Amino acid sequence: MTKLLAIVILLLASSVSHGAEAPPYKPFPQAQISGAQWEQYRRVAIEAYGTSLRQFPGEHLEVLHSPDQMMHIAFTTPGHPAHPAWITRSAKDGSVDQIGYFAGDERPFAELFQAYLALTNRTLESIPDEPTRP
Repeated sequence: MTKLLAIVILLLASSVSHGAEAPPYKPFPQAQISGAQWEQYRRVAIEAYGTSLRQFPGEHLEVLHSPDQMMHIAFTTPGHPAHPAWITRSAKDGSVDQIGYFAGDERPFAELFQAYLALTNRTLESIPDEPTRP
């Protein structure tokens, strides 16, 4: 899991521009979607943030980053137990919101979702508080 933490820190620190319209944070009302919906959202995300695409073959993930909205999208790739699925995290107002979608089995998706929640919590806990001003 330390590799994944390093990936998230790298993504939080990077700044990449994009040319297409941003994909919506919550594109579907339910977490379970069709394979076609997964493909459609991935295509839109790649069009918008493709210059930030980072592939992690050992993790069976590909990650996109939007610096302007502080949005991170992690898509599973073939070989990942949750594939096809994705997790989106959005940082704003000092907090991180997370949402996810899956077109495969729910159980491995739920495990992936929980792993990202735990990673986010560890990352936020490692950020020092701002000193209080007198």
